[in-house]
Amino acid sequence: MTNYYDVLKVNKNSTKEEIKNSYKKLAMKYHPDKNMNNKEEAEKKFKEVAEAYEVLSDDKKKYEYDNGRNIVLNNQNPFDIFSHMFNDRNIFNNNEFNININNFSNTSITTSINTTTRIIGNKKIIRTEKTEKTANGTQTTVEEKIEII
Repeated sequence: MTNYYDVLKVNKNSTKEEIKNSYKKLAMKYHPDKNMNNKEEAEKKFKEVAEAYEVLSDDKKKYEYDNGRNIVLNNQNPFDIFSHMFNDRNIFNNNEFNININNFSNTSITTSINTTTRIIGNKKIIRTEKTEKTANGTQTTVEEKIEII
């Protein structure tokens, strides 16, 4: 099982503020926009840090995790957590990531992605459901991954 304390580089006795500060520091370090040369690895670490923060920053999830119980993660998009943490500021002061949606044609009108993670025993089950509503109708895809941890 992933040790979320190691991921965030904190100990079990860390305060919420210490956990939050560590998350901020590591999220900045591993943000894919800051690691263009190794974007895939950075994104993997960024998601891992966000998952650890989701558990350790929530008293109930942290209690369940600390006591070896199964926890259900309603994985938010790690970039949403990051934006919320940094008050939606463009911290990289970089305009190259701004996208004008008026330049697209024949693209999705609405996309909804719901990811849930469940840890049951030594298995981590990740289910991603993506629904796209376009001018041609609605399409839903479901992907489920099982990892042994």
